[in-house]
Amino acid sequence: MRQHALTPAERGLKPASQLAADKPHGNRMRYIAGCRCDLCRKANADYERGRIEARKNGDWNGIVPASRARRHLNRLSRLGVGRRAVADATDIAETILVEIRSGKRRNILARTERLIMAVTAEAAADHALIPAADTWTLLNELIAAGFTRGHLALALGAKTPALQISKDQVTVRRAADVERLHRRLMASDEVLIDATRARGLIRELRLEWTPAARIVEALGPEVALEDGEVRLQQRIPRRLEKSVIELHAKTMGDDA
Repeated sequence: MRQHALTPAERGLKPASQLAADKPHGNRMRYIAGCRCDLCRKANADYERGRIEARKNGDWNGIVPASRARRHLNRLSRLGVGRRAVADATDIAETILVEIRSGKRRNILARTERLIMAVTAEAAADHALIPAADTWTLLNELIAAGFTRGHLALALGAKTPALQISKDQVTVRRAADVERLHRRLMASDEVLIDATRARGLIRELRLEWTPAARIVEALGPEVALEDGEVRLQQRIPRRLEKSVIELHAKTMGDDA
């Protein structure tokens, strides 16, 4: 026996007349509720035109059967790509993927189908887990170079300055992100380096009777004046070394 389609009230939805009650004319909900004034007819026509354009551009988001996505999920599973990897690759909740694959969810949004169909074994490989030892070696090098854990977390896309990366396993994508960040920061002027060269140049400036106070004033607050002499930390940012080099060249040039 064929069951009748559920009415909006039977599905727990408010009737269109109630939803449109506080809407101005020119809102499509007023058209759905029965208004056929020029403004409401235009709103409906604009909506339909937008749907047609979205279909042409491949961005239509109507309801489609879930069968195609279900078959693709089963195919991915046979290739070793589980629902967690698909969820990571698509940002679709695992519960929804389970319902699609089990057949409980018979219809889905077109964009959901497109996201699922775009997942391949190669795309999901970014989310495969690998040992975290090499990743932490790079992170520890960055920390030793003066970058705080909070700075690294934010640079890796975290919303809070908490470096929450497992010591045991990381995804292939996370490992690649850390490797790229390591290359960029270690080449930056913020990385800490040995201060030996900068100290030598400052010593030369002092031998040429350049006042220590002048050197400190030129180099800024990262350089201290102690007992009438310039004091540097054991390790300094690369940009500070560059400033020392520039000051040395300028001063010695002026003296020449």
